[in-house]
Amino acid sequence: MKKLETLISQVELLNQSQEGITKILAGVKKYGTLAEFSLDALIKDLLPASQFMTNVKMKEDTSENVEFAIKLQGDVLVPVDSHFPVEKFKAITDGHDAQDKRAVADARTKLATAFKAKAKSVNEKYIVPPKTTDFAIVYAPTESLYKELTEYQDPSTKELLTQELMKKHKVVICGPNTLSAYLQSLHMGFQSLKVQKGATEIYNHLKTITSRFGKHFDNIISLRKKLEEAMSVVDKFGTDARSITRTLESIKDPEQLEKAVQTENVEKFVDRSKQANN
Repeated sequence: MKKLETLISQVELLNQSQEGITKILAGVKKYGTLAEFSLDALIKDLLPASQFMTNVKMKEDTSENVEFAIKLQGDVLVPVDSHFPVEKFKAITDGHDAQDKRAVADARTKLATAFKAKAKSVNEKYIVPPKTTDFAIVYAPTESLYKELTEYQDPSTKELLTQELMKKHKVVICGPNTLSAYLQSLHMGFQSLKVQKGATEIYNHLKTITSRFGKHFDNIISLRKKLEEAMSVVDKFGTDARSITRTLESIKDPEQLEKAVQTENVEKFVDRSKQANN
């Protein structure tokens, strides 16, 4: 956050002195425009590298690349491009310094026209659902520039410029503070999503464990039934064994053995008589 506060402070200083703007522009030309430099610092300060991409081609049939693309859930991208027509913005300041209301009004109209053209271009080049969201962001790198854009109304329809750009071109204008708030909300949303994903995974694991325990207890019940059946067989076998043992014990008695033999001989004689008669 300290880096962000420093950035905003530096940007606000640019608004107070045209000489400061000129000097910083001269130093930033090595890296691109002031707007690109400011946007780069803001996004990299507030989002981890995994949540954004740089210089992304949205359409295959064009060589144009959007400066940044912010990743949302499902890898949907939010195109973010910067715009700072310095000379047109400077003309408004010059008109105020000269106390020329007509010059100020003319400069404001030209600034609005520049952002209308930018919004149209961004819409045509970078908004490609479902690869992207159905809107894009154009970044205005100073709060004073953002203020001019949000306050501008069409002289004929009285419609605010920001509303017109959103309706016609699906483009949202963001200044340093509004983009910062948006990026922070995205980052918090991703963190919440990670927590939710973790909670969902834990819940799924618990469901799996519960299901496995259920099957485990079902197997125990089945095993218990089989053991009961086995014990029943064992008990029956024990009963038969005791009966056989008693019989064997009785056979050991000579009298019982003689009776058994006589009984067997009688049965054999009866069987032979029946066969002879037949």
